[in-house]
Amino acid sequence: HLFTDGPLSDAAVGWLLLVVSLAALTTCLIVLVKLLQSIFRGRAAVWMKGFLNLEFQRCSCLADYVLVAFGMVITILMQSSSITTSTLTPLVGIGLIRLDKMFPFTVGANLGTTVTGLMSAFASSNIEIGLQVAAAHFLFNVFGFLIWFPLPAARAVPLSMARSLGRLAADMQWFPLVYIVVVFAAVPAFLFVLSLSGTVVFCGVAIPIGVLFFVTLAVLRLRRVRPQCLPNALRRDPAWMPGPLRVEKIEQAGSKDLE
Repeated sequence: HLFTDGPLSDAAVGWLLLVVSLAALTTCLIVLVKLLQSIFRGRAAVWMKGFLNLEFQRCSCLADYVLVAFGMVITILMQSSSITTSTLTPLVGIGLIRLDKMFPFTVGANLGTTVTGLMSAFASSNIEIGLQVAAAHFLFNVFGFLIWFPLPAARAVPLSMARSLGRLAADMQWFPLVYIVVVFAAVPAFLFVLSLSGTVVFCGVAIPIGVLFFVTLAVLRLRRVRPQCLPNALRRDPAWMPGPLRVEKIEQAGSKDLE
């Protein structure tokens, strides 16, 4: 009721509240990181690091599934996967959780959030449509888990992408904002507009772009792990190439690791 009798329109109030909420969210996350950095020191850091980076010596793979179950339970209790991931992500940033252990937490949170969708479907006025949407959400997350989690080789793909994006974000401070706008706004909007033009046009445009995207990823991966397999033209570092993607910088980092 704060803006009921004010001079601002509904659209202006909506944009104002959006900006304020984003600023409040960013401030809370910064304060959360600073608070966690001050709390988890000394013995508390050692204890939390051992608990959150769970390992079983006799069956190392079992620990990751325990972390998946833990992420599911926390998300079901909190009724939000965002709370689980936003709380644990700063712990990765301060070094308490390893990236390969954060992955099971995130997968578990994605599985746990499907329970919220199923509960909402039963509470909706149209249970049939609600269950269809909830089932699509559930199957999407379950198949994502089956594709990317059980096999170590498949699990290495999102972990490698996360490390690469992290290096880019550390080298270019503007990259996270551009990444969010492109991945979560520009690309979905482009695909939505393209889908309205028909199946033929969609396939004729989306397939070549998709092939080009995956070929680019493959070249970047080879530049990092086996640059000697690429021709000289693809091994060169243009002036616009970000530092973490340069072959020269990667080779220098590799030589330092060997030393």
